[in-house]
Amino acid sequence: MNQVIESKRISSQNLIGSRFSDVLLSQALINQHDLHIAGAHAAHQHVSLVDAVVELGFVSELQSYGALATATGLRLIELSGLTPSNLALRLVPERVARKHDILPITEDNRNLTYAISRPFDADAERDVAFASGRSPHAVIARPSDLQLALDKHYEHLGDIDLLLARVRSETSVEMVDCGDAKIPTDSPVIDLCNQIIARAVGAGASDVHIEPTKQGLMVRYRLGGILEPALTVPVESANLVCNRYKVMARVDISVKQRPQDGAFRLSINGRPIDVRLSTLPTLNGEKLVMRVIDSRVESQGLDSLGYDADNLARLKRALDRPDGLVLVTGPTGSGKTTVLYSALHHLRTGHTNIISVEDPVERQIDGVNQIPVNSRAGNTFAAVLRSVLRQDPNVIMVGEVRDNEVAQIVGQAACTGHLVLTSLHTTDSASAIIRLVNLGLEPFKIAESLTAIVSQRLVRKLCPTCRNVHNDVDAKRLGRDHGVESVAASAGRGCDRCRHSGYVERIPVAEVLTPDDHIREAIGRGATVSEIRAAMHGAECRSMRERGLELVAEGITSIEEINRVLAAEPITASRQAGGKRVLVVDDDRITRMLVKLLLEKDGYVVLEGKNGHEALEIAHRERPDLLIVDLLMPEMDGYQAIETIRQDISLSTLPVMVLTAEDDPAIEERVLELGADDYLVKPFEPQVLLSRVRAAFRRIERAAVAV
Repeated sequence: MNQVIESKRISSQNLIGSRFSDVLLSQALINQHDLHIAGAHAAHQHVSLVDAVVELGFVSELQSYGALATATGLRLIELSGLTPSNLALRLVPERVARKHDILPITEDNRNLTYAISRPFDADAERDVAFASGRSPHAVIARPSDLQLALDKHYEHLGDIDLLLARVRSETSVEMVDCGDAKIPTDSPVIDLCNQIIARAVGAGASDVHIEPTKQGLMVRYRLGGILEPALTVPVESANLVCNRYKVMARVDISVKQRPQDGAFRLSINGRPIDVRLSTLPTLNGEKLVMRVIDSRVESQGLDSLGYDADNLARLKRALDRPDGLVLVTGPTGSGKTTVLYSALHHLRTGHTNIISVEDPVERQIDGVNQIPVNSRAGNTFAAVLRSVLRQDPNVIMVGEVRDNEVAQIVGQAACTGHLVLTSLHTTDSASAIIRLVNLGLEPFKIAESLTAIVSQRLVRKLCPTCRNVHNDVDAKRLGRDHGVESVAASAGRGCDRCRHSGYVERIPVAEVLTPDDHIREAIGRGATVSEIRAAMHGAECRSMRERGLELVAEGITSIEEINRVLAAEPITASRQAGGKRVLVVDDDRITRMLVKLLLEKDGYVVLEGKNGHEALEIAHRERPDLLIVDLLMPEMDGYQAIETIRQDISLSTLPVMVLTAEDDPAIEERVLELGADDYLVKPFEPQVLLSRVRAAFRRIERAAVAV
């Protein structure tokens, strides 16, 4: 008997599917090829064809269910403005309604009309008839409409109420800019969603992560850069919570197979809170991430950033210029926006025209003309910037350079008398320059316009109440273990003040690159990241890690925290043993700095000279293990230096590697005849140079063993 019923049900569904396909094709909503793809998707994902064409984006949900209504001869209704009969809601229990995704609408003594997205569902008809004692009559509604209507008209009781009782507080939450979600309701799901955000704001979280698991939704807050578990929403309520946030952010709740972005605004205890929503389909369902932006946080000056005196002075000098490009770089959550707003606060004198283009405007600043980007309305970064340039601006702040078009406009503005502030997602200052080149800016234009690059990370401070302070002996011992000068303190076991984490608020570790002539020259000729870093090192521009290690030595943070945020440099055996000594001689300062940086990272001790005379003097005094020398140098060139060394009994066994731009086999032959041991042409690959140096020392060791 059951097999007969199932056979009839499948036959009925196949007939509906065939009619539905005919309607789609006849209304030119889809072509035959896409229809075939949708059919295969429906079979593979075990969903109906009606839902498959929506998931694949071939038609909208409204078009799909409109075609279904035409195919079945049933009426399609909108539930958003409809109020069901109270008696109808009481006749069909919530358990039955949610089991079949139906909403009872009207009733009389003999009939009950209900909305459903799957017409001719025999199980639903039977349960509705049994529960209400009336003859069931179906109309069609979209699934997204049904979910909202069920949440609105039924109180979802059970585990979610217990969870809500645990997290509910006296916090006042009001909908400000949430689309249809502003309609007041007493739904526990809505209350729970509000409380999740309210608790995040109260804890000072920057982001809320809602991740689907087999056990339900795991809610985690990002506190101090670390994700901390907050609560778990029961699996039965997972879709309800996700749909609620999607409604608030004005994204399509029927779309679950592709990412979506949206935004909404709440008022929490009178504080305006902006929330940016991002959805992402995963194996277990949709993952939601919400960036929480407290619009009331007032921007403060540069002195409040927590920079050391040198970095702060560099940044102020760059901002006090009337033109140029100031970049702020780092990953998401590294404090780029705070730096930009502090810079605007510093520049807000009342005598300049300051315009910012942002997506979204996170904080309002008096005296700054802030323009929100609205891509849906055509107000993209590029479109707004073109208009901004006609507004006689002195200072332009662009929230982020995301594409080639915006990069070109920003570069042009910086070269034509405007001070431009913007941000990039790169790891450090050197890579930011390469990123600008990849976005289409010419290296010479970057070299001319670049005023400063601020790269930073945020690290947690050790809790002053429970941290472990080391004595001098232990501090130096731990420093040797980690390859630093000293480790003054480490995280304690935790206390109430730090929420048992061992850490409190965060502070920045920053590098501020203000290019000098040598760095501009390197940028203009298209230098690599390694060459730019070498030039920065030569200009005494401290890296983020160097600043972080200073904080470790001062006991402000821990070496573990620095290694978590900034990759630890490997400590080689040769560095621990003191390292071999290499003399690098070249009249080009950039080349010397690049070679020095590479060799020191590999554990060698590097000495420097600018010409052949200095090479001989340093070689006699310091007795290096290897000489790397250029050929074309003033006063005494490399040819003369090599010849003199080979004639000097005390230096005749010194290994010599030539590093030159002379790419001529005849010159190489001449140099090797003079007594050089190796020959490498500029520009060179860093790993090739290191391999040649290591090979030279292996030859020295083999020769020593043979003797």
